[in-house]
Amino acid sequence: MAITPETKIGDFLAAHPDQQEALIARVPEFARLRNPILRRTVAKLATVEHAARMAGLPTAELVRFLRELAGEAGEVPTAPGPAPVAGPRPDWARPSSVRSTLDADALLATGDHPLARVRRVLATLAPGEALQLLSPFRPEPLLDQFRQEGTPCWCEAEGTGRFRTWILKP
Repeated sequence: MAITPETKIGDFLAAHPDQQEALIARVPEFARLRNPILRRTVAKLATVEHAARMAGLPTAELVRFLRELAGEAGEVPTAPGPAPVAGPRPDWARPSSVRSTLDADALLATGDHPLARVRRVLATLAPGEALQLLSPFRPEPLLDQFRQEGTPCWCEAEGTGRFRTWILKP
């Protein structure tokens, strides 16, 4: 397995299960991967590039570290520039536009995947209404998916280990 920025964290851990604790020791944010539900859901979608952004690390640094854990040698490929992860709050990301709020912790605890639930709830909203997702990590795979589809989304940190993601029904 050649580890690149596009490698899924779940694939890495499936190929190198003995390296989970070394990964967590290097990037404490990954301690959540001990949760089997989170590992079955988020780890299957999150790429190394997503994980690096969640952890606030340069992508090349995380790729290099994972390659060392896997015993791979070679030059680390450069990833395309990440999508913007912050910026000023958009006008639509305001409490008055929110029609539904979901808690990612509660969803994951029941085995429900946040992306699927967000899609279901968005389908019930009127154009211009927003949904909020509360989560213990920046949901990079979800943000990337919606951005690729042209759905406006914005995420803000609310303190240590808490994020509020706003998703607008176009």
